[in-house]
Amino acid sequence: MKAEKFPVTITERGVSAVIRKTTKTKAGKTHHYFIVEYILLGKRKQVWRSSEGKARATAKDACIKVSNGDQQSLELRNSDRLAYVRAVEMLAPVRIPIDTACREYVDALQILGGKASIAEACREWVKRNAVSLPKITVAAAAEKLKLQAIADKKSKLRQKQLRIVLARFAESFAVDVHTITPDLISGYLSALTMAERSKKNHRDVIGYFNRWLILRGYLPKGTGWLDGVQKYTGRKLGEIQIYTPDEMKLLLRKADKRLVPFLAIGAFAGLRHAEISRLDWSEIELADGAGNSFIEVRADKAKTQTRRLVPVPDNLKAWLTPHRKNAGKVCLYENTTKQLPRLASDSGVEWKHNGLRHSSISYQVAKSSNAYKVAEDCGNSVQVIRSNYLRRVKPAAADEWFSIMPPSKKTSRKLALENSIKTRINKG
Repeated sequence: MKAEKFPVTITERGVSAVIRKTTKTKAGKTHHYFIVEYILLGKRKQVWRSSEGKARATAKDACIKVSNGDQQSLELRNSDRLAYVRAVEMLAPVRIPIDTACREYVDALQILGGKASIAEACREWVKRNAVSLPKITVAAAAEKLKLQAIADKKSKLRQKQLRIVLARFAESFAVDVHTITPDLISGYLSALTMAERSKKNHRDVIGYFNRWLILRGYLPKGTGWLDGVQKYTGRKLGEIQIYTPDEMKLLLRKADKRLVPFLAIGAFAGLRHAEISRLDWSEIELADGAGNSFIEVRADKAKTQTRRLVPVPDNLKAWLTPHRKNAGKVCLYENTTKQLPRLASDSGVEWKHNGLRHSSISYQVAKSSNAYKVAEDCGNSVQVIRSNYLRRVKPAAADEWFSIMPPSKKTSRKLALENSIKTRINKG
């Protein structure tokens, strides 16, 4: 075989590289080397190889990369090239491209923010998720929670709230519960076309649902659906509205006798609507004579889950005495949301949302000048009383408010007759 004459030109895809042969003497021995020369980014580049075969392979590779525009990869130094080769070898078993691995590595470091290494975070995640959790859809889990609420004897209003909110939630998320994320919850709440107070109620129920799923083993510990999700205020914005003594007289005069205790307790003791709805006559102490009368709001019936004793003023005692029983529901209506606005309309009075409690608290503070005592009796902090309930009224108006008494028997009979006649006329 005829020996190859050097220099040799290698051409690939229109790009050429030249191989030159040279010798070097080391320790009395002569060694042959091959130099690959090519133009890289406008400059002459030389690469030494120990054999002609390696030189030809290098020249061919350089020509192909230059023709493809992949010239930056040829700029790698030997140490960089070795690191690249090691990285590719380590990623080979998982089949992840090196650029993808680098991007995910940087993302992980930024998320951790120096609080832990990636390996530590991974070990903690595996520890939390080592147990295989049962899968369940949002709809199926919601149904289980509603049944649990019935078994736990939650109030009718609470059961209704869970039923309405979870039905809507399950309809919007026809997926397994473990796929729900805070981003999805945030988007869901933002898209609800309802008042901020209603959004707060939905957010609270979803948070309760989240905690229930963790306790039942359907979600891993630490799962927070509401992490970073916007909070909504439960306070009704705008002017605090209260009833005047004359308006309250009209409401009590027109009220069905089944509704009178509810109105009187709300107006003169300041209990919440839900607390009155749960109240039993056995929890109302109407002392005979001059003794102290009070209403016991048990912890399981209070919004704050704290027991309290609410004083009964003299006029409230007078309103409740004709209706008193040893036991039984104080409010005979399961839901007063329809009866109360209708009563206001029939009385020619504007119905004010939460107006009974607003009025009671405002007049109590004006009469006693002791916001701290009123806050304790009503189950709120002084700050909430002042920001959400209190409207300034004169002490004289407060005296008139707590002087509202039930009509005499003669007047009651007259009013009953008038109402009966009006009812017959309306019926035609």
